[in-house]
Amino acid sequence: MEREELVLLLGDDSPVHTACRQALEQGGAFSVDDDLIPANILASTHRRREVHTRERAIPTLGFAAAVDTLLALGEQPLRLASVTQPDPPYHFQLFLAATGTSVLACLGVDQQHQTRR
Repeated sequence: MEREELVLLLGDDSPVHTACRQALEQGGAFSVDDDLIPANILASTHRRREVHTRERAIPTLGFAAAVDTLLALGEQPLRLASVTQPDPPYHFQLFLAATGTSVLACLGVDQQHQTRR
């Protein structure tokens, strides 16, 4: 998938789509996985991660809504994509339809809390 294609898939005006789209437009690194994973497995994993970020007061965008969407999708297979913005450091996780033709959910996590190694 080309950068421009992913930008177009982020057409929603929600804060998380807008921030992710801007990160892509400003040259943020991105990847799209070929593997398909059932939404309910992703929901379980990301629910735990959402609790973790909330307990540690890590700023996020769209996390709870993305988990709700993943739960509602049940066993539907999804393709993962990610976008990383270096400044300020932010990581976006995108959940694409298996065909890669739509973004079904998106979340962002502030990375400034990460310890530099």
